[in-house]
Amino acid sequence: MDIQEFLQKSSGKWSSIKSNHHVDTTTQQSGKSTIEMELLDASNALVVQLCQKQGLNPTTITCGAKVQWDGFLDGETGSQKGSLIMAVTSGDRNTGEIYRSIGTFAMAAPKGEFSFAEGDEFVLTTVTDKGTTVERIWFESENVRLRHTKIHRPDGSHSIAFCSEVRLGVTKPIAEPVGG
Repeated sequence: MDIQEFLQKSSGKWSSIKSNHHVDTTTQQSGKSTIEMELLDASNALVVQLCQKQGLNPTTITCGAKVQWDGFLDGETGSQKGSLIMAVTSGDRNTGEIYRSIGTFAMAAPKGEFSFAEGDEFVLTTVTDKGTTVERIWFESENVRLRHTKIHRPDGSHSIAFCSEVRLGVTKPIAEPVGG
């Protein structure tokens, strides 16, 4: 699998159930959200705008996407709602970088480096002054996606999240007519 195939499989609307575990405090949270991903061409105005904000040459972009989410975590007031634009560069078939902008380009997220592990598992690593995040995403089937995230903070604390995601709006293929 390469990044374009991965994003193609990830496009659409998903229902996500999340479980967070803050290892150091043994605090646990759960939540639900709806996630929607739309693929964008590298020449899309939003992708080009992100490139300009990040100081990237738009011709180096392989593909892009727009992601929106809306959900909640138990114990928190207000919804977990937002959106981001991403632009992807590929080093080769299995590695590259993802640049993101959250909201209305006011907040540039740090770039992440991705690779594909055995079994077409997507691995995204993002390093900032607030810590290192490693996110692993894989597909159990075309319509079931699993996500595991570890966050390691400079103070030594860390948290782990697991999400199971089911594609929404799946339609059954039209049956071939008998004898046709």
